[in-house]
Amino acid sequence: MNPSDRNRHAPRPQGARHPQQPARQQGVARPQVAHHPQAPAKPHMRRAPHPNRATSSRQASRLGQAPRSSRTPRRGQVPRSSRTPRNSRTRIAGIAAALVLIALVGMGGTALFRAMPKGGNPSQDKPGSAPIIEDSTADGGAGEIVIGLNGSKDTYVLKGEEYLEAGAHAAEPADGLLNAKIKTSGKVDTSKPGMYKVTYRVSDSSGHTAKAVRTVHVVESMETMQGGVPILMYHYVYDPANPPADLNGNFIASTAFEQQLSYLKENDFYFPSYPEVKAFIEGKHSLPAKSVVLTFDDGEMGFLNVGVPLLEKYQVPATSFVIASDADAAQKVIDHRSPYVAFESHSFGMHKPGGNVGHGGIISAMSRDEIAADLKHAQEIVGGTQAFAYPFGDVTDDGRAAVRDAGILCAFTTQNSWAHVGDDVTALPRVRISGEYSLDSFIALVNG
Repeated sequence: MNPSDRNRHAPRPQGARHPQQPARQQGVARPQVAHHPQAPAKPHMRRAPHPNRATSSRQASRLGQAPRSSRTPRRGQVPRSSRTPRNSRTRIAGIAAALVLIALVGMGGTALFRAMPKGGNPSQDKPGSAPIIEDSTADGGAGEIVIGLNGSKDTYVLKGEEYLEAGAHAAEPADGLLNAKIKTSGKVDTSKPGMYKVTYRVSDSSGHTAKAVRTVHVVESMETMQGGVPILMYHYVYDPANPPADLNGNFIASTAFEQQLSYLKENDFYFPSYPEVKAFIEGKHSLPAKSVVLTFDDGEMGFLNVGVPLLEKYQVPATSFVIASDADAAQKVIDHRSPYVAFESHSFGMHKPGGNVGHGGIISAMSRDEIAADLKHAQEIVGGTQAFAYPFGDVTDDGRAAVRDAGILCAFTTQNSWAHVGDDVTALPRVRISGEYSLDSFIALVNG
């Protein structure tokens, strides 16, 4: 029996109108979603102004200018009559300035170009934004390296709590994934309030070097999430001018998606990393009020081509769960590398039917060792090791154990709910986002 047929008779996940199904692959139908927004279970959250965020701006270098002539010669100065004529001095100064400009462009042109997100919008160092690439021009520039932080560029930690290093991700066309080569420097003392810098630097085989910088704010106090956090589950993004033939609620129009991103940025939402989420769920760490995590299943081309540029425009970090067995999976994570998208596993060979529990995913027919081997194989292809999305949303005891064996911090199901403190981090629920939801429905889901 096809899993989508079996699901018509399977128990529905808590908080969802219909069970979530994976995209069509090997004969499996695309998932069907609720036609009306179903608010997931969510905890109380204190509403208060977001903690003040420090911002920064790039200071432009001034080019050298010709000195103003003095009316009276200074001590030891050669009189005007014995110096180079004024017109000649002006021409010399102009030539010098031009040479300086040429040198600066030659050294820093790449850095300036790479510091612009796709679409030409300059960096806006807003709270929660992901990093823009910064070149190390002395090492030959960044070349084609793209590097980005996991989680928010501006990270907030309460005084006395542990700073949780989330790391970064990087890739380059010729060298491929560079995550394992990233070097991290900088210390954070959470016993002392203040701002700290953590720098991530990576080089490719051609000698190019790129870096990204995280600002860690250690604060005396801040308004925090209470009881849970929304982890959003998206699938596909499309251009309304070219809608898919099988349009359903799993597809969201780029116009609607952009409205959601604009709302999150304008209202200073915080985008925690998976180490932060894990520690929060385990009751060991505080998250700033208005925290949210964005995830996208399947690594579908519409999301990569249409959704990723919007994430870059609004500087919102997100996770793409890639089906690592897709023939183009390895190339996807290189061709669509972005400072704002971390690629993680949607398994290697488990995104297909073959099991006899839940929604019929093959995971229920696999052993713990088989599942762990699958997860580790997928990690080698997509480069991410921090998160995992269960195909079909199916979870087993062996699956949970395998997630821990593979060193994954957080794994996600399709149960429609906020993730609550005390939940199992190897099987966390997510809030389904349907393309049929209004902006008001989205606002209600992320605010609780």
